[in-house]
Amino acid sequence: MRTLSLLVLLAALAPAPAFAEAAPPAGKSSAKARFDPATVVTVTGKVLGEQRIDNGTGKKAVRLVIKVGDEQVSVQLGPDSYVDGQKIRFAAGDEVTVKGSKFVYSNKYGLIAQAVTRGTETVVFRSAKGKPAWSSASAGKPGAIDHS
Repeated sequence: MRTLSLLVLLAALAPAPAFAEAAPPAGKSSAKARFDPATVVTVTGKVLGEQRIDNGTGKKAVRLVIKVGDEQVSVQLGPDSYVDGQKIRFAAGDEVTVKGSKFVYSNKYGLIAQAVTRGTETVVFRSAKGKPAWSSASAGKPGAIDHS
């Protein structure tokens, strides 16, 4: 019984899962968050750090954690192979503007990035409809756009 109580306590204190689950529509099963053009917002915040999540396929999913007001927001960028191929590198302390599809998980919100801007440079991660820039139709096209 003591072991069971300890396991329940540890489960309650465990951090949120690596990839947020979107709240499913009524009558539908839970699924990973998906880009939804109807939920696109633009926020500005300070980069707190980067996370790379191993998804078991050899590629890692890259996320930024940014501070927007009093909240920490997880921003899903894309696979490391795409992110690492960009001219722009995001670092802790950078002021960034993120345009992305908002989703809710564990009473917090996250964004699936469409584009991230630092200063005059923007990296495009998805089209306005959510098509990934690293998909086969976009392969070879750089995501970084210099606005200077």
